[in-house]
Amino acid sequence: MPKEIFFSSYRCDCGHRIDFSENTVSEVKQKSKRKRQWLIETCDDPTAEHVVVFDGGEMVDILCSEGGRRQKKTKFTQKQGQYLAFIHQYTKVHGVPPAEHEMQRHFDVSPPSVHHMVINLEKKRLIERTPGMARTIRVLVPARDLPQ
Repeated sequence: MPKEIFFSSYRCDCGHRIDFSENTVSEVKQKSKRKRQWLIETCDDPTAEHVVVFDGGEMVDILCSEGGRRQKKTKFTQKQGQYLAFIHQYTKVHGVPPAEHEMQRHFDVSPPSVHHMVINLEKKRLIERTPGMARTIRVLVPARDLPQ
């Protein structure tokens, strides 16, 4: 059974220790009181990534490939994958998620097309965002599952 070692440290069933900043964990625990949240430990080896799942303000699970509890691959279309990869890369490069008008410009589509895609990605739980707030899109799919 995965467990919390300290406020911001966790141990997976495979024995791996996962550490996050206290501010990050505090924010995610707070958000998880309203909606299930994930924290992904990113590392050089994508097969060693761990996903810490929070619900109701508490850590409820840790998903990893080594411990046999690997997260199910999320199904998405090729176009959805392109949007997810763009959002992921843009966030990595710029430090903030793209605005819808930046996705519109990148994919050369209309504003309603982008907004419809964002809504669909959110419905499929591939991303999460805070409606009414700019630049809050967060990709929930592990980077290793995104197209190049």
